[in-house]
Amino acid sequence: MLKLNVFPTTRKTDRDCELPNLFNFLRAKKSTFSSFLDVGAHHSADYYANEVRLFAKTYHGLDPSGDETVERIVDKYFVGDFLNINLEPYDFVLCLSTIEHVGMYPFVYPDRVAVRDLFFNKLLSLTKKYLWISFPVGQSYEIPGEMSIIPPNQCERWLDLIKEYKLDVGFYFSEGPQVGHPWGISTKEKCYAQQYIESVGNQTICIMEVEK
Repeated sequence: MLKLNVFPTTRKTDRDCELPNLFNFLRAKKSTFSSFLDVGAHHSADYYANEVRLFAKTYHGLDPSGDETVERIVDKYFVGDFLNINLEPYDFVLCLSTIEHVGMYPFVYPDRVAVRDLFFNKLLSLTKKYLWISFPVGQSYEIPGEMSIIPPNQCERWLDLIKEYKLDVGFYFSEGPQVGHPWGISTKEKCYAQQYIESVGNQTICIMEVEK
């Protein structure tokens, strides 16, 4: 995992931190996996789908919404609720900035904390070799109908689930990516304490790289 103090600012979004880390991991593991599942594949053609296609012999995408551009890149594209689709395990499972939206839209669940735990467990159970997941973390906060900041106690539950595996976990912070402030490596404690500020947007990211 990249431990840069300053990541290049190109998109002014969370992707400025996530994509360099994802590409670094993909390239490091490129000859060790064959099948690949992207959970949250909508719009991925704009970010990473073509890069994944270089390395995955079998490439499946899944999202609640269809995406004709991504469908032309992947071998199969599932449309629906990840929790209700039967899937076989994959060598590599990716979930980039998706789990924070679970339960909010388009499939609404009343207990969004519980459904995110189910979602994480299913991601892990479908992983044969590698799970790569990213999400915002900090003090509990919801943007109705859009996303939830993953609170510390939930992140700790997920860390406990993966502690038996080889893993690298990174916490990252920005003063405000949307106005051009760069992302940089941070600490769990700082990110856990962060309060979401609506006028600034997301300022924290946790990335988990899990190797079974």
